[in-house]
Amino acid sequence: MNEHPYTLDHYIHILSRANAEGYKIKRLRDLIDSPRPERYLLIRHDVDITPWAALEMAELEASRATATSYYFRLHSNTYNLLTAPVADAVRAILRLGHEVGLHYEPGYFIERGLDPAAGVRRDINIFEDFIGEKTATIAQHQPAEGPRLLNISDRHRCAYEPEFVREIKYFADSGFHWREGCICTKLGVHPRIHTLIHPHSWVTQSQDWREALRVHADNLAGRVLDEMEEYIQSIEIYLSKRPGIDRARDELYDTEHADKPENK
Repeated sequence: MNEHPYTLDHYIHILSRANAEGYKIKRLRDLIDSPRPERYLLIRHDVDITPWAALEMAELEASRATATSYYFRLHSNTYNLLTAPVADAVRAILRLGHEVGLHYEPGYFIERGLDPAAGVRRDINIFEDFIGEKTATIAQHQPAEGPRLLNISDRHRCAYEPEFVREIKYFADSGFHWREGCICTKLGVHPRIHTLIHPHSWVTQSQDWREALRVHADNLAGRVLDEMEEYIQSIEIYLSKRPGIDRARDELYDTEHADKPENK
């Protein structure tokens, strides 16, 4: 049995251990231009695959009076930030007291021969219009594989600035594998820690990372199938009512045409 499993139960253990060790759990925005405690744990969540896993983790944290930072993509192949169900999930996370921000993707623009800094700036504006408020921080998607952009925004701090990943200890669970061991083994060892926790890695309770990703694939496919069934039903209802809809439309057009000055 894995002593440090990727499960919500173990995540609860991490939060409890952090509190017992005297850490203040912080959002990234809490550390900008504000006094910092001697002992703190910055928890960041990059939402790579599914916002519903993020919402489940956010609800768990809120139930334990904990607020963290969540970063969402605009160019994910597995979720559309602008659809109603995803928008509802993001806004629910915001209402729970968590920080949300853009998980920006330079590679999307580079692959298309576009200026990545200009593209990311546009994405920030889209994201802020979408949530209805200004954000303070951003986090890069796949930073090891992309360029560092130093000229994105004067009013946003990036989670990968040296201040947050070099001047304090940084531990990430990327790829379902900690580079230096689970974050729970670092608590009490280092006074200031930044950790990246991907929600999709923790919520399925699967012991195997491949199986966890397949569970998410099944869940996402199920959502698409449900949406398609609802669409099929809506078409059936529309077709049953279409003769009446067509008559009403024709009457409206005829009335509008008769009311035009040149027809009087």
